[in-house]
Amino acid sequence: DTDHEIKKSLAVIDWLTLALYFALSVYFLYKAMNRSIWGVGYYLLNFFGQPQYWAWGQVLPGGMRWSLFSALIMLGSVYLNGQETEFREDRGIKRTSMFAILMAINGLIVQYAFSVNFEKSWPVYVEMAKFALLYFVMQKAIQSRRDFMLLNWFLLCGLFYWGFEARILGNLKMEQGRLENFGGPGCAKSNELANIVVSLLPVFVGLIAFVKWKEKFIAVGTILLGINLMMLTQSRGGFVGLIVSGLTIPLVASGRVRKRALQGVALGILAFVLLAGNPEIMARFMRTFTSDTSTLESKRDTTSSESRKFFWKVGLTMIEQTPFGTGGDTFDSKRARRIMQSRGAFHVNNSVHQGYINEALDWGVQGLLIHLGFVFSAIWCAFKTMRFRKKIGDVAAAFYGPCLIGAFAAWLVGCLVGDFFYLEWGFWLVILAVCYTRIFGQENYGVLADTKVTQEQADDGDQDLLRELAVDGA
Repeated sequence: DTDHEIKKSLAVIDWLTLALYFALSVYFLYKAMNRSIWGVGYYLLNFFGQPQYWAWGQVLPGGMRWSLFSALIMLGSVYLNGQETEFREDRGIKRTSMFAILMAINGLIVQYAFSVNFEKSWPVYVEMAKFALLYFVMQKAIQSRRDFMLLNWFLLCGLFYWGFEARILGNLKMEQGRLENFGGPGCAKSNELANIVVSLLPVFVGLIAFVKWKEKFIAVGTILLGINLMMLTQSRGGFVGLIVSGLTIPLVASGRVRKRALQGVALGILAFVLLAGNPEIMARFMRTFTSDTSTLESKRDTTSSESRKFFWKVGLTMIEQTPFGTGGDTFDSKRARRIMQSRGAFHVNNSVHQGYINEALDWGVQGLLIHLGFVFSAIWCAFKTMRFRKKIGDVAAAFYGPCLIGAFAAWLVGCLVGDFFYLEWGFWLVILAVCYTRIFGQENYGVLADTKVTQEQADDGDQDLLRELAVDGA
């Protein structure tokens, strides 16, 4: 009887969730007719709450291309609503956009000139081209400070839902003590899930500085749920990414912003300690920094680490042989398997488990450099915007910058031990950096009235710079 009641309760929850999904879909679609940011909201709803990934969505027809449909809605919304604000041209944003175009062009050249298996490589190129297009479409939808805040809130609500499913509803599929088959497109596996979570958590720390006290509690709650979710994955790459982001934020910040950053990091450490109640999770976390092989679990971790190093060496050999790339999924090929077998591998693998090597394998060393240029150009934009807001006395907007750079750091470190470099959330971080620069940067200061500093903020700012901005008409 108890089991029957539990199943009945779960069925009710599934139907309520399905009803909420459709209610939100209708709301977002209606709002998207008048403002593009809501088209972005619908797209992200179908990333974090894509029906085919959840039990409540199994009643819907199979084979639905939710991501494609929501992306087309977003594109249509941007086209329908057009340009609302006439922003001035920013050289940093222009440079970042040029790298995005070069990525797509380079990929197309490699695809047609060097790809070994055209049919297998083509879907990988199409995915990369879609993300490059997503970069242009999503940032086009951000026309105001409110739009920028909504984009952050959409991402936060998405992670809140995942954390709620895991922590509150307990919808978990644990394999060998790790959370698997949970999440969204491209991040249903434990390592990918950990990487997207630790990439978004610092962004939400930055968001806290912008919002009111009631909203701060929502953001803090989401961060706690996110940390819990990351722990369930038991991803060592996730642990290291979280640590690196925690070090990066106060390191990049300065002055009053650094003081706030240190407070945020301290709260994050406290949350980590409070949530780390599972001894298996803490044991795996500690094994990240030791070479102990006395237990079965530590031996398995060591074997995994050694096998990854082996795959990296194979990947580097392949890059030496074909430095211009041979198209998507290069490591999943007969050539890679022949090299592995010739070196005495007991088993072969279809993933190199290293994002930068994987990028160079697929799209060439030049493709890797272009993609890195795309990322670091965006980071530089965020860094300059952070410094500008600090100079004019806007501590809240200045604090967001180091947090966003901390998010990049977590993601980039994760790419050292996993094939995450080409995945979607890396493009989200670039979009956030570019939009942060467009809304809060010096080039467009004064275009939006609600991004100008108050008199109280200006009193603590660089008076010479503020006078210069006033002369320029900002």
